[in-house]
Amino acid sequence: METGINSFFINISLIFLFMSLTFYVMRTVLPIQPTSPLFVRFWFGVSNGLTAILLTINSIELGDARIDLRLIPIALSATFAGPFGAIVTLGLIFIGRTTLHGMSAPFVDSLLLLLVFFLFSLVMTRLPIRRGRGYAIYIGFGALLVLIQVSGSVNETVFINVFVPYFLMLSFGAWLCYWAAKKLETHLWMFLLHTHRATIDELTGLPNRYRTLEQMNDLEMSGKPWTLLVIDVDHFKQLNDTYGHLAGDAALRHIGQTLERSCPPSGFVGRYGGEEFLLVIEGSEGMAKVAENIVQMVQRTPFEFQGEIIPMTISIGAAIAGHEPSMVVFERADEALYEAKRNGRNQVKFA
Repeated sequence: METGINSFFINISLIFLFMSLTFYVMRTVLPIQPTSPLFVRFWFGVSNGLTAILLTINSIELGDARIDLRLIPIALSATFAGPFGAIVTLGLIFIGRTTLHGMSAPFVDSLLLLLVFFLFSLVMTRLPIRRGRGYAIYIGFGALLVLIQVSGSVNETVFINVFVPYFLMLSFGAWLCYWAAKKLETHLWMFLLHTHRATIDELTGLPNRYRTLEQMNDLEMSGKPWTLLVIDVDHFKQLNDTYGHLAGDAALRHIGQTLERSCPPSGFVGRYGGEEFLLVIEGSEGMAKVAENIVQMVQRTPFEFQGEIIPMTISIGAAIAGHEPSMVVFERADEALYEAKRNGRNQVKFA
């Protein structure tokens, strides 16, 4: 019995390992659900199918019998990825069993049970059941299928010594795995949310100061030529005082969207703070024309607030990076910006 318990925890560890890797790799597409993109459900099914094959190979020894916990990854696939994820997992189990054991009468019976489980998952997706309850139903239904399969071929002693421990291990293992899956999904989702908030400006949706300065530093470290444009919205305080802060916020979003549309493919636009934006561009050729086009684009793009067209312009200070640190490049571009503003705004000045 002690060997069986050790094997049980090894099996649970295998499920945890594959589940952790799967959720981490798929962290950008969480939550995984039956309506997720097809490729997400496919790879989730593949991961659980490989887990099920490993569980079959590393089965648990109880006396003269061997059991496995492949029902847990099957239920996880059906719960998170729906019937498509379940059929991918079941298909891999079919391939694995055929490769390891060949075709046999018990195997054909097992295949029929797997198909029944898949059909059951199709029915389950049409029912308004919460995910946790649905997972418990999948585990219970799978255990019932196993019980039906063996009910006519085992005596009472074997049932008590083998199948009662199996059902206890299955129930406890299924609960542990679902609890871990929920925790993993929640923690990764919160991590992505906090990462997003740490690098994205909430008002404009652009990368924030930290992320933009990081991009400047990356280009500095790469040794490639690059150019920095420091962009300031002209007469922004006057706009705020005249139309209110809601108009000011809308104007910043408008400018951010216009800069994104005007940004060259090798460029990176972010909000530095207040009414200042940064445009970091890889390369140094033709930057004067790029900057002039951006100034003209902002001037030509109407900003409408509460039915009124409000004219907007920007001033740009630009600097082409040499071999100096990125913050020195920023200081040169910032000085050029103030020169552009002193000379009448709505123009570009290079350092």
